[in-house]
Amino acid sequence: MKTLLLLVSAALVSCTAMAQTVIKVPPPEKPFTDSIVYEGENATIIINRQDVMDYMNTLDTSLPRQQYSGRAINHLTFVKFSKADMAAHFQKAFCFLADSSHTDIRYVSTKMYMIWDEDEGILLPYLESIMADLLNAAKVKVIQKFAMPKLPVTSYKLIVEPVNGRSFRVFRLNDGKQIFRESTYAAEEQLARRF
Repeated sequence: MKTLLLLVSAALVSCTAMAQTVIKVPPPEKPFTDSIVYEGENATIIINRQDVMDYMNTLDTSLPRQQYSGRAINHLTFVKFSKADMAAHFQKAFCFLADSSHTDIRYVSTKMYMIWDEDEGILLPYLESIMADLLNAAKVKVIQKFAMPKLPVTSYKLIVEPVNGRSFRVFRLNDGKQIFRESTYAAEEQLARRF
């Protein structure tokens, strides 16, 4: 019995290890000149503002082509937006980010942000939509919250999780604590509404 239990445990550990990808974070090519800070429960993610601006410039081209469909962005909040609402929201968010007087943009995951407010909250859905891609490409700095010294981590793990027939990415620190879960804003709310 003990042998069987050890065999099953080894198989589970092996399967878990296969489902994980370790992402190594190279030193940045050039320092961030302006950054956006996203504080999660276990980690702080520092994003280069230029990466967000590049994404918004891409949307500025693709959203009109897709007739401002809320489905163009992988975020549940936008799915039910009308074309006019999507266009208005995007233009306000784009102008907010482009305004150089808006510096020190900071999000804390424990705080609620109103999507129609004309403060930094208006950018959060766009930021969440690209966060997994930025983490996957190691284009951000991740700092573990309760570690000393407060240095950027050099690697973290990517785990793909199936939710409602779709695959979503979960990023974890090497000690297993969660950095960011893609499905939090893209799928789990939809599942909760069904029940």
